[in-house]
Amino acid sequence: MQWSLHFLAHEDATSTKIATGRHPATSLDALRSKSAAACLDAWRTSFARSSSQGRYFLPLKGGIKNLFQPSYAKGGGWLPFIGESVTLCARATRAILNHTPIGEFRQHFFPAECTHCPCGHCQVETRQHIFANCCLFAHFPLTDLVPTVKDFVKFLKEHPSAFAFSSQDRPPAEPPEPL
Repeated sequence: MQWSLHFLAHEDATSTKIATGRHPATSLDALRSKSAAACLDAWRTSFARSSSQGRYFLPLKGGIKNLFQPSYAKGGGWLPFIGESVTLCARATRAILNHTPIGEFRQHFFPAECTHCPCGHCQVETRQHIFANCCLFAHFPLTDLVPTVKDFVKFLKEHPSAFAFSSQDRPPAEPPEPL
């Protein structure tokens, strides 16, 4: 089979044409598509193992049952939902990876720092506490252990200080009510 490259110069553009030969499945485009599909399949297979995700990775559902899978196509799985602002994207990424300025993170990386939640109701501030139990984020709590991506983004929008780095972004802690 012979391959040929043709570079056609025009006044306003240059284009490249690659002859496909007798077997279109061996064209550059077909080979690129096959390679991309194999790469995405390997990525999803690896991602399905929890050890590849990391033990603190927050799974998110796309709908009622289906879990989001990694993808680079059409902006990926999560980015179309969180990509509207850099701040939202950063906070969502921190929350998904649990690499966020909360007690659970400080317990692992800065054990000498305080791990209590500013609400005063728990010893170690966790992502799940923030989602479901924290009085500082009580409006629209996220109680499902595997929330939908839409509910997750709604929670973040309802609570702009959730998973933010600056301590000034958080509302002041209220003293706990006596039991």
